[in-house]
Amino acid sequence: MQKKNHSGELDTRLARVCGLYCGACRFFIATTEDPARLKKLAAQYQLSEEAIKCYGCRAAKGGFYCQKCKMSVCVAEKELISVMNAESNPART
Repeated sequence: MQKKNHSGELDTRLARVCGLYCGACRFFIATTEDPARLKKLAAQYQLSEEAIKCYGCRAAKGGFYCQKCKMSVCVAEKELISVMNAESNPART
């Protein structure tokens, strides 16, 4: 079941542009709920804890992997919710 916000619209804040759900992402969970996991991920990726933090790709502070995301560019250019709505989906090419 998809969550709706207070105005009855679908809540897309945690829907990643690739179509996945941010709430299930290990980086998002580590950032928002699990400081020990955040520390472990930072060590694994050889980045600082601040650099590894992610509040979702639609947030002001997205993940380090979002910085070069072709899907984000596609969604922004076509004013879509996700690439799953795009005819030319860069994830499929």
